[in-house]
Amino acid sequence: MSLTAITSLRRSLSEWAERPANQQFLHSDQEAQLAASLGDPQRRTQVHVAAWMLGTFHLGHGLWRVMEGDGLGFDEARQGQALRRCSLQLRDRHHAAAGRGLPFSLLQGALTALFGLALHDPGAEPLYDRLRHLPESAFGDGDQLALFARELLTLRAGERPTLTNRLGPYQEPLSHWTSEPRVLAQHLAALLELHLQQARAGRAPFDDPAARLYPFEVLAVRRVRDWLGLATPKVEHALLFTNLGQMQPTTPWPAHELVQRLEQELRRR
Repeated sequence: MSLTAITSLRRSLSEWAERPANQQFLHSDQEAQLAASLGDPQRRTQVHVAAWMLGTFHLGHGLWRVMEGDGLGFDEARQGQALRRCSLQLRDRHHAAAGRGLPFSLLQGALTALFGLALHDPGAEPLYDRLRHLPESAFGDGDQLALFARELLTLRAGERPTLTNRLGPYQEPLSHWTSEPRVLAQHLAALLELHLQQARAGRAPFDDPAARLYPFEVLAVRRVRDWLGLATPKVEHALLFTNLGQMQPTTPWPAHELVQRLEQELRRR
């Protein structure tokens, strides 16, 4: 069943990545929009939206390249991650100045944080802090992945996580954080099986092209455990046997002109 699902999702990701309309609208059009809008205070909204959409294309397209065996696709994926992260940080900075609440969805924040951990994003610390300090009241019953991201970041900070039934299936790996390795591995494999089922059904957040086949939950857990000096047990699941689970970036975090301009914008505010 897992191999069949992966084959189907791989085909759909390939179709999305190679579709001319996506390459035009999500890549070329948004790149032009972002380049034209940066630096203009009257076009902040266009900057935020274009950065997110362009980042979504690069993140998904880059991971598709990795899935097909091109390790340099990680450079493109990391550019996409940086674009999406900058989009959220800029929105947050603008709304905080106006005294408003969180200006992006919890799902967007959770995905960006978990992908940041999985891809070792060096610029994501402010986003991690923002999510880690969100109060319980910010989360609804459907925000299980966002709660998981917050508690994972809490562990990373050396603090005690809040483990409640509101985490749903994401509670078990956190509850067994220091359990016998085999038990933790089983619960992480169960998360990936849920990932695959939800992606096959086209349900959020796994309808995001980059999230369809990338085992970001387990890679994020592995990164946090590495950070804390803890070993991560081997997890047996088909998603970890693809190129996206086996390959890793081999180059430094790439520079990207538009990301650099976005980060300059952040420093000015």
